[in-house]
Amino acid sequence: MGIQEDIKLWDQVQVRVLDVRLISLTTNENFQNYILPTSAFVYVNGRGQIWLDNEVWSTGRFLLVHGGKGRRMALEATGVIEAYLIFYKSTLPSNVLLDYRMMLLQSNPFERSWGIEPDNTLQLHELVHNIHDCWNGQDQLGKIQVKGYFFQLIQLVLNQQIRMQNEGEQLSLTDQVLGYITTHFRESISLDSLAQSLNYSPQYVSRKFKEQIGATPTEYLIRLRIGEARALLSATEASLQEIATYVGYPDPFYFNRMFKKEMGITPGQYRLKQREDMNRVSKSTVNATNESIVSEETERYPLIDDDNHYQYNGDEEINMFNQLRSAIMSLVFVLTLSACGTTGQGTGSPEPSTETEQPAIAETKTVNTTFGEVEIPAHPERVAAIDYLGTVLALGVKPIAGGQFLMNSPYLEGHLDGLETIGDSIEQLMELEPDLIITLNPDKGAFEKYSKIAPTVSVASITFPTLKDEVNYFGEVLDKEAEAKQWLAEFDQEIAKIKQEVKDVVPADTTFSVMQEYDRQVFIFGNQSGRGGRNIYELLGLQAPAAIPAELMQGAYHEFSIELLSKYAGDYIVLTSKSKLKDLQADPVWGSLPAVKNGRVYIWTEEQSWFRDPIALLKQTQDLAGWIIKMNKQTQ
Repeated sequence: MGIQEDIKLWDQVQVRVLDVRLISLTTNENFQNYILPTSAFVYVNGRGQIWLDNEVWSTGRFLLVHGGKGRRMALEATGVIEAYLIFYKSTLPSNVLLDYRMMLLQSNPFERSWGIEPDNTLQLHELVHNIHDCWNGQDQLGKIQVKGYFFQLIQLVLNQQIRMQNEGEQLSLTDQVLGYITTHFRESISLDSLAQSLNYSPQYVSRKFKEQIGATPTEYLIRLRIGEARALLSATEASLQEIATYVGYPDPFYFNRMFKKEMGITPGQYRLKQREDMNRVSKSTVNATNESIVSEETERYPLIDDDNHYQYNGDEEINMFNQLRSAIMSLVFVLTLSACGTTGQGTGSPEPSTETEQPAIAETKTVNTTFGEVEIPAHPERVAAIDYLGTVLALGVKPIAGGQFLMNSPYLEGHLDGLETIGDSIEQLMELEPDLIITLNPDKGAFEKYSKIAPTVSVASITFPTLKDEVNYFGEVLDKEAEAKQWLAEFDQEIAKIKQEVKDVVPADTTFSVMQEYDRQVFIFGNQSGRGGRNIYELLGLQAPAAIPAELMQGAYHEFSIELLSKYAGDYIVLTSKSKLKDLQADPVWGSLPAVKNGRVYIWTEEQSWFRDPIALLKQTQDLAGWIIKMNKQTQ
């Protein structure tokens, strides 16, 4: 999803700031293993690194990070750090357009993780301080002032993201190195190859990285590998050979030497010591009460009574760890647990996956998607249609599951027996074992998550100028080219018949407007839109009022001022609304329109007008044509 869609969602949601906290760290202190209780902005002033799950950002001065509820956060200070946590909750109003709900389902900006170095540093710095001071002040008006400051912060962020999108976002050198090492530390990495890929000299990369992180890339790589090894030695029964290979040391003797150099003892001695320590802890807690050992390991603010109050589990004091090495290892353990989540093994020990665990695909083909060419099964058999469910069904393919929203389509009744509803759970999707996933989600992060489960075809709906393009594309994807051709032929035949029937009764200069209204807002829809736009303009070939600007007829939909309603209203109006005709006729603005006065308004609900898959389009067009013919016969 692009920045413009994010702006639309920020404009629609209701936002409450729930809490504002300040964390202060000195050099080599750490704040770790903390679960965000809700969406949050984290403003960092100082030198260090911040982790959200397995994503990491470095900062030398100022950094603004955003994370969604449930993200695991860690801070490591290489200098003095102040971190301001601004917790907030966002909800869409109950009467909001379904398009906004779909935007939220496809890519939720309030749950997304990102980090940027602000370009309005002093202005942002002042805003964050004002938010913190007002929140913690005694003045009752402070909470109201916080809302104003919060939206100023959002405005700064969105403006910078627009500039970054226009100019092309570029991560800092340190962040590029951090990201690469964190992702590829199990592979063979040399400073020379790393520097060459970034078009810098090895000396420059090493120097700049050490200035920010306090260690060279090679030192950082070793710490990550040894940290991973420590976690595996403590939590699994894997052999030393298996662990060495898994963390990037194929030679177990070299691994043994590096481990001892870093930790002072051999891997075997470390495992033995960890078991002794574990036994000692277990014995000391045999007679303990119901206190949970685990509860002190993870800090979070659990909600109590209402969303405005939070507290720490356990002490209010931050757990400080003064040994840098110990901090790195703990952070790596966090990363390891996150990585395990993608293997479908729950909280079990991470183990290397092997290609032999997956069934071999005998034949594949390549298709173009939003994210480039993707190799998919030539004859998919277990299709998960998160989106385009109606298109898949129209081609005679019975998917194993469909997206939650599309499964509620009134036009697909009778087609959905035996289909499982896909929610937002990746685990549920994994259990279904699809061999192909279809979605229109434009978020690359979502695409990558799906792709770890099965080959994923992600295509935005606006990719297809016409219904024919959409049906033919998925005919190729699903190995149903013949079925696509046959369905389109039958569809064209039916539409041609309906179109002629409409033409026989509608004067050539008759105009039609396709609109939606709610809460005094008015939207207009063009020939590639839902709500009847594609039906009226593309399929039935009817015309819009000449006064409507061409740009309003393009794209998904456009809001316009209600003062322009009389100018844009056609002889007939196809209107998505919860209002009744008599309500519109009683309204001073709507009631003044000739189409409303004469009852030439086709009113349907958003649940009826939103869907625009081939099955829905056919039934909608039949219904709309029947209404148009009936209205014109009455006036003859």
